[in-house]
Amino acid sequence: MTRQSITFLKYISIIQRNTNRYFDLSLESDQIGSGQQFFLLRIHENKGITMNDLAQMGSFDKGTVTKAVQKLIEQGYVRMTVDKQDKRVRHLYTTEQAKQVVEHIYELRDTWNDQITAALTPDERQTVFALLERMAQGSCAVLNSLSESKGEENENEPNE
Repeated sequence: MTRQSITFLKYISIIQRNTNRYFDLSLESDQIGSGQQFFLLRIHENKGITMNDLAQMGSFDKGTVTKAVQKLIEQGYVRMTVDKQDKRVRHLYTTEQAKQVVEHIYELRDTWNDQITAALTPDERQTVFALLERMAQGSCAVLNSLSESKGEENENEPNE
């Protein structure tokens, strides 16, 4: 079998690193970075979400979610409430203070997507999106299968 010297993963990695850097630089004044913006948007879009649901939604481990949410709470962007039926469950909500930051993140995301796809036609943009979505689904299926074969629970789904 011939080994590829360069794979598509190289380019996905470059885009991901540059995207993280873009959000880190752009959100510096809001005192959050690329890591927290994902969680802030998911909490905003899913009022009352739990940390466990956040972990599953983004295929993150619980420690990563806990650390990101704690920073958002410290910044005053998220509040946590205890579930009335199960005191172990915590629900997350964005605060009034988060509204401007959330809108800023949406604007940044739209601008970034437009900028990195500026050289593509609208049809090419749709094709790239569809292909990446299928690749993400395939990667989740492979990882779920591997996790199951090792006796682990893993509900990976491709999400933003």
